[in-house]
Amino acid sequence: MHSHKPVLLVVEDDFLVRLTLVDALSDLGFSVLEAEDAPAALSMLCDHGEIELMLTDINLPGGSDGFALARAARVIRPMLPVIYASGRYARAEPHLQVPGSRFIAKPFTPSLAVAVIHDLLEEDPAAGSAWPAAMRAEQHI
Repeated sequence: MHSHKPVLLVVEDDFLVRLTLVDALSDLGFSVLEAEDAPAALSMLCDHGEIELMLTDINLPGGSDGFALARAARVIRPMLPVIYASGRYARAEPHLQVPGSRFIAKPFTPSLAVAVIHDLLEEDPAAGSAWPAAMRAEQHI
């Protein structure tokens, strides 16, 4: 039996943080695409219509932060669920976030990321239906 793996886009400029997060989320049943900056992420969103959620660092190189990236991503994909992450902020300013997004402070555990991803995807009935039963189980944080 072939089960659907939700497709995530992780945007993180720190190679080791990105590698660790991509590996952990892959091990937890996701198909994960990765980008190191906003231009690469926007290109991925244009090329991969199967992306169901974007997790982005707020501080990105090249003059575009995660907030600007999310706004641009929502032009391409208006309903794309977004999670912001940062080690520099205790919380994200709500007026900078796209509607319906979430924030998680770094460092965070993969199980916390999965719980937030699960919550966001469940808010969208079309995306939530794609979750395998094992992924719907309560996450231990």
